[in-house]
Amino acid sequence: MMSDDRLQEFLQEVHLLDLATITPKGFPHVTPVWYEWNGEHFFISTTSMRRKARNLAKNPNAGFSISPEELSYKAVVGYGTVETEPDPDGVLIERLCRRYLPEDKVQKYYESIMSEGGNARIKITLTPTWMTSWEG
Repeated sequence: MMSDDRLQEFLQEVHLLDLATITPKGFPHVTPVWYEWNGEHFFISTTSMRRKARNLAKNPNAGFSISPEELSYKAVVGYGTVETEPDPDGVLIERLCRRYLPEDKVQKYYESIMSEGGNARIKITLTPTWMTSWEG
């Protein structure tokens, strides 16, 4: 298990978070997403039309897994509850673009995202109720 300091450091690194939600038929739906971690919550941006958002509107429980792209034997997994709120101005997705993209690509990608349903953007706040980690 990672120490608390190492866990916080790992969650601040740039990785994808695999978000697991439950479909209306009871099947898992897993989507890799960009995230931001504030030490207590994960913040994820999507649109209200996406399957994950529709699933979370019906069942606010979610699972997650985070690991580096390279084969490395370190990961964080857990589950928690979700709250959503509108983000029509795309404040979160702009921050995520800056976190995940080279600076010269941020503005173009952000504008592209906002032109494709930007007013339907929502901010997902995932609060872990259980989380574990390992590093080998």
